[in-house]
Amino acid sequence: MATQSEGTVYLLHFSEPYKHARHYLGWSTNLDKRLDSHRKGRGSRLVQVIRKVGITWTLTRTWPGDRHFERKLKNRKNARFLCPECQSLHRIGL
Repeated sequence: MATQSEGTVYLLHFSEPYKHARHYLGWSTNLDKRLDSHRKGRGSRLVQVIRKVGITWTLTRTWPGDRHFERKLKNRKNARFLCPECQSLHRIGL
């Protein structure tokens, strides 16, 4: 039985919403390389699109984990509760 590869689950916070999306939650075994791909427009389709329309993003949180953990977080459906940036904005009433 193959084991899941450990890596990093990461959360990107967008500078402004794109339609329904304010975050991107992903997983990688090489986070620096994956973030570089996102920066160059070769990452996920959502991050490609926000880049094209001029929306920026910041890496706001990481967790050690595998694809199963990434899926567990995605199934929660509300990344803003995981995002320190959104929690800070909520605390000051924005």
